[in-house]
Amino acid sequence: MELESGMPRQSKRTVGRPRRLTLEAIVDAACEVGIAKLEMSLVAEKLNTGVATLYGYVRGREHLLELVAQRLVGQALIKDEGQSWQEILREHATITYRLFQSLPQLITNLMAKEPEQHSFDYSARVLMMLENRGLPANLAVNAYIEVNQVVIGAAISMMRREGLAQLIAEDENEWDPLPAILGDYRVTLERIISGYEADLQSLGPKARRA
Repeated sequence: MELESGMPRQSKRTVGRPRRLTLEAIVDAACEVGIAKLEMSLVAEKLNTGVATLYGYVRGREHLLELVAQRLVGQALIKDEGQSWQEILREHATITYRLFQSLPQLITNLMAKEPEQHSFDYSARVLMMLENRGLPANLAVNAYIEVNQVVIGAAISMMRREGLAQLIAEDENEWDPLPAILGDYRVTLERIISGYEADLQSLGPKARRA
């Protein structure tokens, strides 16, 4: 049907067309959905687009989970509020443990590839804060590594605890209760902190300032 003479030509308007997607916008939407409920379909719905469109930016749900984890690490940077080095280690342990609980596949990723930039930046920040609180560089690095190893081990133990609890529930035989320490990093963390407190005392004030 032709337009009447003298009538202005109107351009077609697409109703409900989503804004141009970016990887950052997809990660933003995924963070809003949340790790526990993260599905490609929910993210697509939030962005008013199709699931197939998302695959132009991410490889799939697992890849998107990794990107969300990276964002969470960045957001979870410990704020410098004048807390002691002991509290910094405790905060770091809590953040790391909760992240591994939410995304257990990150433990596998640690063994499969080189550390990524966001992890390096976070580590550098924590180490700088520890040194600013009086821990010599070598002690700060050692304490950070020890805490990481304990937290990763505890996260793996917690996953195993959940599996064992399921088996016990399905077994008709009587089992002793699982030890409370299984999957709990906090007792060992406090021992680590006490050990470094003793190391600092033995170094003396002059060595701590160096």
